[in-house]
Amino acid sequence: MNMMLASVLEHISDTPWPGGQVEVFGLRVTLMSSSIASIILVGVLLAVLVPRLARRVGDIPHGGRNVLEILVIFVRDMIAKPALHEKAYDFLPMLLTLFLFVLTMNLVGILPLEPLTRLMGHYVPWMKGRLIGSTPTSVFSVCAGLASLSFLTILVSAFARAADHAHHEHHWPRWLCLALSPALWVRKMAPPISGMAGIILVVPLTAMEIAGVVVKCGALLIRLLANMVAGHALLAVIMMLLLQAAAFALKENITALGVSVVCILASVLLDVLEVMVAGLQAYIFTYLTAIFLGLYVEPGHG
Repeated sequence: MNMMLASVLEHISDTPWPGGQVEVFGLRVTLMSSSIASIILVGVLLAVLVPRLARRVGDIPHGGRNVLEILVIFVRDMIAKPALHEKAYDFLPMLLTLFLFVLTMNLVGILPLEPLTRLMGHYVPWMKGRLIGSTPTSVFSVCAGLASLSFLTILVSAFARAADHAHHEHHWPRWLCLALSPALWVRKMAPPISGMAGIILVVPLTAMEIAGVVVKCGALLIRLLANMVAGHALLAVIMMLLLQAAAFALKENITALGVSVVCILASVLLDVLEVMVAGLQAYIFTYLTAIFLGLYVEPGHG
């Protein structure tokens, strides 16, 4: 039981590689770990597979190309268009990349790569202690990086829209509009209120709107992190209960075959549920990112 719990905690936590940490100004900085290795693995796989699958060979997609086309249509019709409307195609490449990246990282945590790397350590000395296969999206820094990417995309899009608005309204040079775009965006954050009340409330309302952008991206971080950690922990607890039930059944001389069949079926159902959780969290993260983008690229926002 304790060994199983330790294995679960290792699966949802980041394990530094031997020699993969350095000390900078009294702080330990991780240069390579199981999660970073998993992220690199996911990046290489997507960089190699997606361009090959995206090549047009014939008129009817088949195999992996068919799967990729389904994912593209899903992100376009179920995420980009409902949230961004006519701006959907402008952000579709970013949203599709984000969805595939988060989905693949979630799925990597399901694959039994950790036992494989431990086995490789017996035959390849360089791999000893260097694990691959943990769930990157159950690590705070990884989720923070993904949320920061969404935050930067929102800011850049909002600045670009503020610059375009000033260029068309005041006919200022585009370089000047781009240089002043952060100030122009902040100036238009507060809702227009006439009279003295508008003058008094412009600063607190602007501060609240800016804080709202940060809070929205923080919600992306917490939602993805909490759901992935909770999902893996819950499934692990259920699996431990199944193992305890099997051990009790064997101890009480209950038919071992029946218990084994139940445990195998339960394991398959739990794996299916974990795949569903991985896909659902990738969808939610991408959809919320699209919704937050839509708040600042649609007319009526600065």
